[in-house]
Amino acid sequence: MRINLTSTILLLIALFPRAQAADFQIVWVVVGDAASSAGDQPAQAGRHLFMASDLADFALKRVAISRVETDPAVIALNVGERFCLTSLKIIASQQDRSIVKRAPLSVSVRQDQRDAMGLERRKNDICVHPDTAGEYPIRFTSLLPANDGSTRGAQIFVRVQAPVMPGDSERANDAGSAARNPEKAEPVARTVADRKKVRIQ
Repeated sequence: MRINLTSTILLLIALFPRAQAADFQIVWVVVGDAASSAGDQPAQAGRHLFMASDLADFALKRVAISRVETDPAVIALNVGERFCLTSLKIIASQQDRSIVKRAPLSVSVRQDQRDAMGLERRKNDICVHPDTAGEYPIRFTSLLPANDGSTRGAQIFVRVQAPVMPGDSERANDAGSAARNPEKAEPVARTVADRKKVRIQ
């Protein structure tokens, strides 16, 4: 009986990490709407930008979105800085590459990053204000399907780094100078006798 119990415990320990890996999955949640850019104007973002009648109008005109692009695709921030989606340029186009102005899009973020990215949703904008360094993707998905029935979209990455603290750059420069000029670096004691000589000096 003792052998069987031990074997059971070892089996559970071996399977537990696999079960955790299988259970983990990325969940995306819709946090608002966006509208593609119109000419040189930036994109729009916010809550409840479209009604069912707006989508019906696009459908009656047989508008099908085949491609969604963003500019820029990567945004670099320091912790504590804010970024708003209305500063983006979002281009939605049809199969013939014609631009669709104010095409309706949904905005999604990862559920497990929602708090850390400091999401701020307003009627006329959606902003992020991250308090933790990391990479935060944001997805834009067309509410108008392509000709084949699939939905197209784009994704941006908000890359957040911790701000450089005073003295960090000086220490980095000192380390780099020592690496480039080893003869000017402080002597390193490699043996007991060397350490005694260094202390005497």
